[in-house]
Amino acid sequence: MLKKINMIIISFFLILTIKGNLSFSLYLPVLLFYVLKNRKNIIYIYPVSFISILLFAKEMWPAYLILIVATTVFLLLYQTGVKKDWSIFGQTKIVVSVYILLINCLMLFIYPKLDISIWIKLFYILTSILIYLFLDIYLAKLLKDFQNIKERFLINDNETYNSYILLEILLALLACFGASFVAIGNVNLLPLVGSYFAMYLSRKFRNIYSLLFGILATCMGFFGKRINEALIIVAISGIYTIRSIYTIGILNTLLAILILSKSIESPATYISIMVVSILFEIFAYFLMPKRLEEVDEYKEMHELAQKNVNEEILKFAGFLDRFVVGFQNPKDFNERLSSGIKTIIDQHCKTCSKQKECFEKRQKTLYPIFKDILTLDENFKDNYQEYINYCDRFQSIYNTSKLLNQQSFFKNQNANEKNANNYILLAQINGVSNALKNYVIDTTSKTELNYQQLQKAKAYLLELEYNVTYYEVVRSYEQDFLITIGIKNKKLTDIEPVLNSLFEAVTNCEVSIEFVKEENTTIYLNVIPKLIIDVVYAYGNMPTENQMISGDNYLVKEQNNGHMLFAISDGMGKGYSAFYESDMTLHLVEDIIKLNIDPSTALTILNTFYVVQDYLERYATLDFLDINRHNGNATFYKMGANTTYIFKQNKMVDKIINQSLPLGIDEEVDQSSYQLEDGDMIIMSSDGVVENLIDNDLLEEFISNAKDLAPQQIVYEILNYTIKNQIKTKDDMTVIVLKISTRKKK
Repeated sequence: MLKKINMIIISFFLILTIKGNLSFSLYLPVLLFYVLKNRKNIIYIYPVSFISILLFAKEMWPAYLILIVATTVFLLLYQTGVKKDWSIFGQTKIVVSVYILLINCLMLFIYPKLDISIWIKLFYILTSILIYLFLDIYLAKLLKDFQNIKERFLINDNETYNSYILLEILLALLACFGASFVAIGNVNLLPLVGSYFAMYLSRKFRNIYSLLFGILATCMGFFGKRINEALIIVAISGIYTIRSIYTIGILNTLLAILILSKSIESPATYISIMVVSILFEIFAYFLMPKRLEEVDEYKEMHELAQKNVNEEILKFAGFLDRFVVGFQNPKDFNERLSSGIKTIIDQHCKTCSKQKECFEKRQKTLYPIFKDILTLDENFKDNYQEYINYCDRFQSIYNTSKLLNQQSFFKNQNANEKNANNYILLAQINGVSNALKNYVIDTTSKTELNYQQLQKAKAYLLELEYNVTYYEVVRSYEQDFLITIGIKNKKLTDIEPVLNSLFEAVTNCEVSIEFVKEENTTIYLNVIPKLIIDVVYAYGNMPTENQMISGDNYLVKEQNNGHMLFAISDGMGKGYSAFYESDMTLHLVEDIIKLNIDPSTALTILNTFYVVQDYLERYATLDFLDINRHNGNATFYKMGANTTYIFKQNKMVDKIINQSLPLGIDEEVDQSSYQLEDGDMIIMSSDGVVENLIDNDLLEEFISNAKDLAPQQIVYEILNYTIKNQIKTKDDMTVIVLKISTRKKK
């Protein structure tokens, strides 16, 4: 916003150089600089400049109308020529320079004709072209040359913003020059405009270059225009370089002393500067980004780090809570529970007219409902009132549950199980210790990026006049970072090159800009390490015959760190007991991968806890795939899982074969790495699909022939093929199909 205010101020005063027999030679190149940078700037510049002319140079309004009409036509032709790739518009600098030459010749030699030497006119024309070329060169540096961003913009030293401040100094000096031709009463406007820009530049840059403006503006006013009050400009530059809440007080005290001493010619000028300083502080408070002192930056970094650590610990605590709740009952209890659920279904559900609708609607929620009914949970009616109202046979189901309990169907653990708790406790202590060691090692081995540079990247985007409405550094590790940015009124194609170049300099690695969402006119993006592959996937699940629910469960998770996770778990047995085992396993997997640690470490921790619950005789297989989209590497973790097939473009088939037992039996987690290639297709499945077929070679041939289909269609085809062909043992079936494609270089 402050940038637009500056542009309005510059346009308002720069147009007044026409009062100095300069015609539009200084105004025109700045006008073209602004509108070529952003066409929308026209809506600010044209009206403001026209108002300025009407107030201070009424006789020039016809000439100004000619100028803006000609410039608008030129811009339309230029835009059309660029879009249609006309060769004449291929060299922007030449085309714009020729236009500046023609307009200046028209205004200086024809209308309004100026009574000055031809050599002076030629000098004005040359100066006009040189000013535009200077502005264009620095605009190109700011918008296109991002190779030295870190050196020029992201290091906290006295050379920060060197290139950009030269451009701002030139525009501010031109505005001061235009203001010098106008006085209101006995107050020349140059000291006021110069004071404003001295405050702005000194507050913003705080280096020798901001003081340079004060010196040049003072020399222009005092020596060039004989305005004594211009001497205050350099003093203001020096005062405002000092960042303090007392700055405005120091300045106004100095001005008050000068006014009261009666040693100055124009007290009104200094009173006006006092008003300008107050207005500037108000605008700066709301519009200028705060420059934190170094101690504050480190304080903020510490608080952020502490917050992140606390969040990670809470996530780990949540994982532990789920584990305790999930495995608080022994295997025998769950088997009895599964049998009780089967009794309820056989006696009440199978003959119910609502059975199909009920099971489709509540496939995964029926287990906790029936469990709480069977255990006569005291909060059941409060938790499941909707189900009670829906089920016509609820009272019969409830009576059956009470009868099963009266028969001691759901007694607590027996004495032997209770005595075993001592051994379990010892195992838990050791297991938790090992798990925490793995967690700490993984979280402390990461190297953080320079947080100051990440924060200054936001300031740089603001300098380029991007309306950044949201900026969060979610993760800041080398090769594992995530910055979420919201930018208003921009298209992805417009800002992607800028963000790419900027954050590649900040992070010292290639990055990808990933679209997140668009709300109203704000586009939200994630900046992450460069992605080289894309993954399209589909999945399907089918329970075995005579079962209402599958003992298999699957997990598909697209991480915000560029990883994609796929998992299949098969609980031991069938029905609700098997479903519970596999569902709990994948919920634990989902919880632990939220910790933002390496999947290998996460699964090692999870396996450690399953080793602990080995005393409870609870088992589930786990087939886990982690695809790193940054390097195209796939890591397969198999714990009692089925073989995974990778179908290649050349029709070869690679296999990732399981060599370990289910979770919690082996202390080591079996893993295999595989480098993915363009066109690879991965088939993950539970043992109900591939292992139970009599002839797997025929299935491989069938899948190879269907490789060109969409992933979801391939899932359907595999399930249908398995059902129709001979199977050794009927079992639950789950299939995940993934297709890999490499990203094209932009």
